[in-house]
Amino acid sequence: MPDSLILLSYLCLIVVFQSIFGVGVLVLGTPFLLILDFNIVDIFFILLPISILTSLSNFLIMNFYNKISQKSTMRQLKKFFIICIPSIVIGLIILKFFQNYINFKILVSFVILFSVFLVIIKNKIKYKINFFRISILSIVGIIHGLTNSGGTLMSLALSTNNKKEYARYNITFLYLVLASFQYLITIIIFNSNFIFPYDKKIILTIIFGIFIGNILNNYIDNKKYKIAVNILAVLTSIILIYS
Repeated sequence: MPDSLILLSYLCLIVVFQSIFGVGVLVLGTPFLLILDFNIVDIFFILLPISILTSLSNFLIMNFYNKISQKSTMRQLKKFFIICIPSIVIGLIILKFFQNYINFKILVSFVILFSVFLVIIKNKIKYKINFFRISILSIVGIIHGLTNSGGTLMSLALSTNNKKEYARYNITFLYLVLASFQYLITIIIFNSNFIFPYDKKIILTIIFGIFIGNILNNYIDNKKYKIAVNILAVLTSIILIYS
């Protein structure tokens, strides 16, 4: 088990990533804790509150600067509620009854690589975009409820044909909603208590990571953003495969 300094440093790093790309805490935190042999349900209760706090802070910062129109996000949210939330419930129910039979290192790795493949297919195959979005939201919900990694697919899909700030805003907001609902549903399904980060070191690390992430974001253009999102996805899966 790494010492607390290494854990806090890694936490800071993934908060920085989430502040720049909209995802990071769950996408990079889940495989890291799986490598350390944490139980997948325990990982949910450790990382989801941190992810929610990070996304909420970044969303408020972006709204304060008022750089992005909220209309498109509200349209996305309607589809999100109708399709994605029920899918999260399905994923969590599968997790509750089959967690002892699933190799989550392999599954999470496969999910991330499959996410990259789906985005490539989206760019090459011409079919109704609505079908693609509905499929993506359904898959995101089930995968996120089961593995904590649905945000990878969401970030890849939303960043493909969109400008950086638009993609970042939408990913941050939808990921905030996704993680919040997942956390509440997880508490209900697994009969747990509501837990939120209370350790001062953790809170200060999150604040510092958000601050650094928002500064670094100013130096990343559209092209670098899209490349980095894909690298982030592939890197996560490689770490899991060789763990």
